[in-house]
Amino acid sequence: MEQLRSQSIVRDKSFRFAVEIVDHIRRQQKDHINLVLTRQLLRSGTSIGANVEEALGGHSSKDFVAKLVIAAKEARETGYWLRLIRETQPHNQQELADLLRECDGLLRMLNSIILTMRRKLRSCEKSGSSTQNLKLRTPNSKLDAVDDSEPRTHNSELRTSLRPSHSLR
Repeated sequence: MEQLRSQSIVRDKSFRFAVEIVDHIRRQQKDHINLVLTRQLLRSGTSIGANVEEALGGHSSKDFVAKLVIAAKEARETGYWLRLIRETQPHNQQELADLLRECDGLLRMLNSIILTMRRKLRSCEKSGSSTQNLKLRTPNSKLDAVDDSEPRTHNSELRTSLRPSHSLR
C-alpha cells in the first residue's frame, strides 16, 4: 500500500508542479532571451509529470523504472533552467526559489522510488524469481492479473472478466 500512496503523491506533485511552471511562464516578459529560457523550462518542467504518468502505465517493473529515470532527468534539467533564470533575472527571486525547492523535492521523491524498485528488481533476480512476479502497485494493478502473453491495456481486465470460467457444454 505504501508504494501506491507514494506513486499517487508523485503523480499529484508532478502535475501540480507542471501547473505552477505554466503559471510562472505566463507571467514572464516576452523578450527574445526570456522566450528561449522559458520554452526550455516549459518543456522540461511539464515533461516530469508526463513521464510519471507513462511510468504508472508501464507494462513491467523495468519499464516503470525506465520511465521514472527519464522523469528524474527532466527534473534535473528543470532545476538547471530555474537556476539559470534565477541568476539572470533578479526579479521573481522568491517564486523561483519556491519552484526550485519543489523541483528538488520531486527529484528526491523520484530517486527514492527508483532506488527502491531497483533493489526489488535485483532481489528478484538474485533469488531467481521472475521479475514478472514482482507486484507493482499502480492504478493499473488490477491489470497485473492478466496473462502476460497478452498485451496489457485498459481493456485487458474486461477481456479477462469476459472469458468463460467453465465450458458451456
